[in-house]
Amino acid sequence: MTRLTTSSTFLLSLIVVCSFLSINASPTQSYERAVTVTNTSKAGLAWPNGRTVDITQFTHTGKVSWYYTWSPDPVARTDLEFVPMLWGSNQADEFNSTIDGLISDLGITSVLGMNEPQQPGQSNLTPEQGVDLWKTYIEPLKSRGLRLGSPAPSSADSGKTWLQDFLNICNGTCTVDFIALHWYYIDADNFINYVEDFHETFQRPIWVTEWDCQNFANANQQCSYNDVVSFLNTTQSWMDETDYVERYSWFGAMRNLQGVNPDNGLMDSKGEINNLGGQYIGDPNPQPGGRNAALSLNPSLWLLPATFVATAIAGLWC
Repeated sequence: MTRLTTSSTFLLSLIVVCSFLSINASPTQSYERAVTVTNTSKAGLAWPNGRTVDITQFTHTGKVSWYYTWSPDPVARTDLEFVPMLWGSNQADEFNSTIDGLISDLGITSVLGMNEPQQPGQSNLTPEQGVDLWKTYIEPLKSRGLRLGSPAPSSADSGKTWLQDFLNICNGTCTVDFIALHWYYIDADNFINYVEDFHETFQRPIWVTEWDCQNFANANQQCSYNDVVSFLNTTQSWMDETDYVERYSWFGAMRNLQGVNPDNGLMDSKGEINNLGGQYIGDPNPQPGGRNAALSLNPSLWLLPATFVATAIAGLWC
């Protein structure tokens, strides 16, 4: 049985930008009503909360079927399928020491490769280093019946190039069953085109393991809550209807989005599922106007380099 360690949850939960927060409530604003999404089992949770938040509040509709934690550490027992990740080289020993227990105790079926490997603020690997890690820790799991997910690049242009170089160096010796990717911007059509391009390029099923309506290129041009509702409606419905998209997980299911537009949050500041969270899990009675009650960041500060997670997700747009 594995345990959740402080070091593993550190990656997306340590940096709290409290000094930059301001209240941003609009109780009289009229919001678009969320559509009812198809009840499939593709939806998952990118979960940095450990056991501090009740994950089961997202499970009552059956829409969410799986989760990951940017680590090999699951949360407390849940009916959701856990998918471990080898985040990077600094997590290799922990991954190696826990994977046997995950297979025997939890019956895991898939693993995820390294997180945004082309980014200095993330796993920061050359394609050659990525191949070495893959062949040492991930490729051997194929013989144990697991499906292997690619390293997940950021949506910077360098991400696709890194993944192409990685596969070229593998030269057919790395088993990649599906492609994992991240995407951040504010246009649903752009998102769909991006995913389509990855599928056409790599000819494998797709897992979108991070995405939301966030503009890292221009801090002053962000999605309103109404924009987020519309963006989520369009992109989630498209993925539910697209056969080659196997799974997806929105960013984010957390109390503080740590540098990302807080209107994308699926829970409030108390860790309770909000109306956007209800929309995401296919709640049959979504409430319009149920804005995230968490504190909001001043938009002019969303690109501060001190915000570790913003830097990680944005991929520096290089």
